[in-house]
Amino acid sequence: MKEDGWSRHETFKHHNYNTPSGNLINLSNNHINEVKNTLIYLIQSRLKLHAKHTGPQTISAPFTESEFVSIFRNNIKRYSICHQTYTCRFGGYDAYNVLTNIFNQENWGRRVFKHGQRPEVILVSGSASSSLIPSTKSNNSLQINPENPEMIIIWKKYEINDEDGNKSEAGWITLKFLVGQFY
Repeated sequence: MKEDGWSRHETFKHHNYNTPSGNLINLSNNHINEVKNTLIYLIQSRLKLHAKHTGPQTISAPFTESEFVSIFRNNIKRYSICHQTYTCRFGGYDAYNVLTNIFNQENWGRRVFKHGQRPEVILVSGSASSSLIPSTKSNNSLQINPENPEMIIIWKKYEINDEDGNKSEAGWITLKFLVGQFY
């Protein structure tokens, strides 16, 4: 019950807190660039030719806290000490350019196939493809809404404890975004 109170306090009093943990490892630029390329690969692996692959997409992968903060440091919207999570949101007209600067690759969110068909990550409402995707109402603020598309990137630490006091932990990144088809 004590944790519930702490979580509630954090939500109401520190809802804009976005300062990362201070005990992170400094990573080399080469390592960070390799991780960025892996993220781009994971995103582009969801950009497929057939229209049945459009709509909300979710990708999860193991990811260290140091990697997450090194890549997204200036774009962290929320850091929860209590829940050990970071949240970034990218939506609107400048979102694609912001992510282009983060990933250091202009076409991180699109692929081009024969005859000019191209699936893309949608970050702006009102695009031709986003209007074809059915809207689903959700009370969860971490779900993608086709009427207001954005990329939500979350890092979370998970722990496993057993009765002998053994503990293991790992960080995971989750990317949530909307894919549309353009011709």
